[in-house]
Amino acid sequence: NQLTGTIPAQLGTLSNTLTTLNLGQNRLTGTIPSWLGEFTNLRTLSLNNNQLMGTIPAQLGNLSNTLTTLNLGQNRLTGFIPPWLGDFTKLQTLSLNTNQLTGTIPAQLGTLSNTLTTLNLSQNSLTDTIPLWLGEFTKLQMLSLYSNTLTGTIPAALGNLSNTLTILNLSQNRLTGPIPPELAALSNTLTTLNLGQNSLTGTIPSWLGEFTNLQHLHLNANELTGPIPPQLYDLSVLTNLRTLDLDGNSLTGCIPYTLRDRLATDSPCSPPAPSSPPSGGGGGGGGGGSTQRPTCTNGTVVPNPSANATLVADCVLLLTNKETLEGSISTSMRLNWSENSSIGTWEGVTISGVPQRVVSLELNTSGKTLAGSIPSTLSRLTGLQTLNFSNNEFSGRIPVGLRALANLQVLDFSNNRLSGSLPTDLGSIATLQTLHLANNSLTGSIPTTLVDLSDLRSLSLAGNRFSGCIPNALARVAQNDLSDIELSFCDPVTPTATPTVTPTATATPLAPVGQDLFLPLVRK
Repeated sequence: NQLTGTIPAQLGTLSNTLTTLNLGQNRLTGTIPSWLGEFTNLRTLSLNNNQLMGTIPAQLGNLSNTLTTLNLGQNRLTGFIPPWLGDFTKLQTLSLNTNQLTGTIPAQLGTLSNTLTTLNLSQNSLTDTIPLWLGEFTKLQMLSLYSNTLTGTIPAALGNLSNTLTILNLSQNRLTGPIPPELAALSNTLTTLNLGQNSLTGTIPSWLGEFTNLQHLHLNANELTGPIPPQLYDLSVLTNLRTLDLDGNSLTGCIPYTLRDRLATDSPCSPPAPSSPPSGGGGGGGGGGSTQRPTCTNGTVVPNPSANATLVADCVLLLTNKETLEGSISTSMRLNWSENSSIGTWEGVTISGVPQRVVSLELNTSGKTLAGSIPSTLSRLTGLQTLNFSNNEFSGRIPVGLRALANLQVLDFSNNRLSGSLPTDLGSIATLQTLHLANNSLTGSIPTTLVDLSDLRSLSLAGNRFSGCIPNALARVAQNDLSDIELSFCDPVTPTATPTVTPTATATPLAPVGQDLFLPLVRK
């Protein structure tokens, strides 16, 4: 719905009878009423996807004997996670994701170990380590802590959740160390494992090849080394695998032959001997061939595809990331992108040049409100001159790696729900003229690298939660809203060139064709 205004006090007259209150996915404002604590029979309270502000009222603690579902996600709540939530003896679902909560995960939540099935605290500003006691949640099916500022290692105790856990998302934190071998115990239940965008080290565990129900595996943007283990590319075992993202690591070796058949690229690996052909004859064996995957080679979406290979790669990348961009929205709000229509007619997409490329991606003009996240693989749309996702409900972090968009002139992510810190590599997009990131929930300091954007003409950063000071040199930008940021200027900053990294090996660029594979490896 699109209900507006505050939650009316007149609803308080229902306190003795109401068992379910669901006002989610509206545009409600104000704070969460304290009188909701008088609803002594309430079992479900869902206020998610609104614009509610303030702290979680202590009066909700009065619902500890009845409430089974508490969903306050995707609002603008501040403060700490209340310790008294640990008193909710019947709570099964706790979703506080996509707010502005700070502090640590309170130890008192450990008392929910016998009841909780869903714990979603993602996209906040939580700190400290992942609690060891989460390994005692014997009924937990989904654990999502992504896009916080959690540190330390991944607890080995999470391997104890081997009978129930299906989704484990710890991405976009500051986790270090290797992937613990104890997680191998999750092989029979896990469908999604996302450990991407951390600082994990070591090699990719071979036992991941035993996760027969795994559909999505993200290990991207870490510090993993070594080759892809052979067990991981046995597609006769990993029959459900749809997404494999290993991008942004320091992997060595070659693209395995069975994976090569899912990619529009040659592989330096030798093909298997004739006596051991790849499963399914290379077309998608092992049961995975039934899933329709974009190729953009039917002649409809891209004319004369053999002569427009770069546009085909852009087309595949967009279709591969379509659902990621859309998020959880109604069918009527989804993008019209399809292999059955010309890419030139797609909403928000402009193609141009010789050879043709996608030069503009503007998802702010379609009249639709998208609620997904911004995929890091957009950095492969290297023909982009304009990237405008403003006035939507995108959440998560601004991905690292956009510096690869060497032709980008306009970057506008304003008026969304983005969180986390600003990537310093934004200061390496030398062609950038417009940078608008206002009205999100961005934190941390304003990178000094932004002063290197010598062509910048318009800068908008207000309406976030930055800390520290404003680099003085940014005041030279002709159009800026720095006066609306409640921070003082730093001492004078001298612009410095971004260090040039000399490559030590040749990268293998891959287009994500077939299964959603993102594997830029380094050849030996």
